[in-house]
This record gives sequence, C-alpha cells and structure tokens, in this order.
Amino acid sequence: MLNEQLRTAWIEIDKERLNGNIAAVKQRVGSSKIIGVVKANAYGHGAVGVATAYLDAGVDILAVATLSEAEQLRQAGIRCRIVMMGLVPDELAQAAARIDVIPLISTLSCAEAFSKIGVEQKRVIELMITVDTGMGRIGFLPNEEAVDEVAKIAKLPNVCLYGLMTHFSSADMEDLAYTYYQKERFDTFYGMLKARGINIPLRTAANSPTVFRLPDAFYEAVRPGTIIWGCYPACVKDHDTVKVKPIMSVKCKVIYVKTVPQGTAISYGRKFVTERESVIATLPLGYADGYTRTLLNKSRVLIHGEYAPVLGTICMDQIMVDVTDIPNVGIGDEAVILGRQGAREIPVEELERASGLCSGELFFGFSCRLPIRFVTNKENDLL
Repeated sequence: MLNEQLRTAWIEIDKERLNGNIAAVKQRVGSSKIIGVVKANAYGHGAVGVATAYLDAGVDILAVATLSEAEQLRQAGIRCRIVMMGLVPDELAQAAARIDVIPLISTLSCAEAFSKIGVEQKRVIELMITVDTGMGRIGFLPNEEAVDEVAKIAKLPNVCLYGLMTHFSSADMEDLAYTYYQKERFDTFYGMLKARGINIPLRTAANSPTVFRLPDAFYEAVRPGTIIWGCYPACVKDHDTVKVKPIMSVKCKVIYVKTVPQGTAISYGRKFVTERESVIATLPLGYADGYTRTLLNKSRVLIHGEYAPVLGTICMDQIMVDVTDIPNVGIGDEAVILGRQGAREIPVEELERASGLCSGELFFGFSCRLPIRFVTNKENDLL
C-alpha cells in the first residue's frame, strides 16, 4: 500500500462503526461463532486493521482466499485460526502448513498431502471439508461416494476434521426456495457423515443475506461479508433485524480550479461540453483508483457539503467536477467520493446503481491504489 503522505486521495475506515457492525452481528447470531472474512484486503477495507477489530471483539477465526493473504496476517502478528476460502493445490500444502491455515478439502489427495506433512512435523493439522450443495464451484458433491472419501480422510493420521462448509448461491434473491434446497442437501450430507461415525464440530454456511434471513442456517459459525461493511443486501427490507452503518469513505483534495467558457469540452472524447461559463475543479483520482469509467456523466461528489457532478470520461488518475454553483471552491478543499460530508451523503448504493458494479467490486477497486486510514469519527454516528 502506498504511503498515505504521498497521496492527496485516500480511504477512511470508521473504527467505531466497524466495531458497532461486528457487535450487531454478534447479537444477531447469538452463540454461533463469527468467521471474520478478510479476503481481498477485507473487501478493500484493510485486512490487518479489520482483522484486529475482529480479534478485539472476541472473534477467534478469520478467513482468507489465498495463502499470501494469510501470510500477511501472520506477519502482522495474528495467531488465531485462519480458514482458507479457496482450495490449496497439493503442491502448496507445505506452504499452507508453514503459514498454519485450515485448508479447504475437496479431494482425498489433498487431505493425504496434509496428513503426510502432519506426520513429518509431528503435529495435527485441522481440515475444513467443503461440500457443493448447489453453488457449482468447489467441494464434494453430497452423495455416498463423498461420504466414503470423507471417511477415509477421517482415518488419516495427524489430521482432524475441524469443519464442514458450503456456500449459498442465492440467499440474496427474493425467492429462498433454492437456498432451502441447498440447506437440505447440507443437512442431509452432515447426517450421512454422522451416521458413519464421522463427527465434525463446526458447520458454516451463512453469508450476509443468510444472517438476516435464515437463522436456522447459522449452525456453529456464520461468515458475514458485506454486512460488516455496513451494506444491506438488496433483498433485505427490514433493516431493524441487524442495524449496521457504512464504514468506508473515499476522500481527496481539490488540486486545480479553473473557469472555462460555454462550449468547452471536458475530458477524453469530448463526451461533456459545458452549456454555460463553468468553474471546473480537478480531483486526483480516477479509474486506476477504482472510480470506474462506467460512471461516465452519471456520478457526483461532495464539496463544501454540496453535490458537484462529475463531468465527462473518467481519466486514469483524475476526474473533473462542476463546482459553478458552489462558492469559493479552492485548491486543497476536501472532496468526498463515497461517504458523508455535512448533511449529505454519497452511499455505495448510489455508485452501484450508476456503475453497474456490486459493492464488493467498488470497495476493492478503491483500495488497489489508495492508502487506508483507520479513524475514529464519532460525529458520523450523530447524523
């Protein structure tokens, strides 16, 4: 991540709201554990900072997608359980064991690789069995053949079955019939394993929409994602079930201001031409910072607490905004790309609608090049 002192554009993560969102989910799920998902740099919110907030809140299991993400946490001094959300190829089993993660297992050969390492190192390695109940991505199919495979894994030396995982593909859709179908397959497979004497202490299936809508699928652990960032799934109408607040703001400083005559073309391709004499402010971030080009002539920012439309094609490193109707805008003034300024706000849902991207894509895109600052901003909670 770039040194924040070298950019006049940055991300702010509200620590108080992050802590509040974690607490709200904990209250909702009761005795079920929370697996803190911090893959993809915690969806662009800063993996180490978010992981630390989880640990401070008593969450003792984290989840990542890649070994490099896990290693980043270990290098930051984080020693709790880390579950992989993606498969570890057999040839990377040694690296996974060194980093000390709980791998997802969907083949006997992968389990055998970890068993061999456990024997060599004289330790027991925990495994997470993944079952494909209808996502069509990774995992054993929930049938007798898979039960036979898992039974063989359970007998391997120096490994133990820590968890059983599946993923709901459609829990954010209005019709939950398919999700109930997946849940039934998951429950049936778990029952088949128990009937064979295979005991797995932790089951996890629930993502953010499930946390709101299917308490019967909380099991021993849930895996919330977007809810922690303060986003409500579109399918959720009752926001009182779990009250959360957005934690990410994207901000920058005005770097240039000029007055241009009517008929001036703005940005590449002349896709915006001024219809009056206009005051144009230039901001130092663009599509390389996650402000996608699909926002062409469809977005706005906040300056001095007022909305300013973004004009023309989004450049790689800069955007231009119309501040004609906002008095006294000058170089160094703060602009808000995402979040609140004064009484007004640009929520992520607005950028989702305008760009066609989901919140996760937007959040991660912003973090690719912008430095992240964790801040305490109690004023936000008064608004």
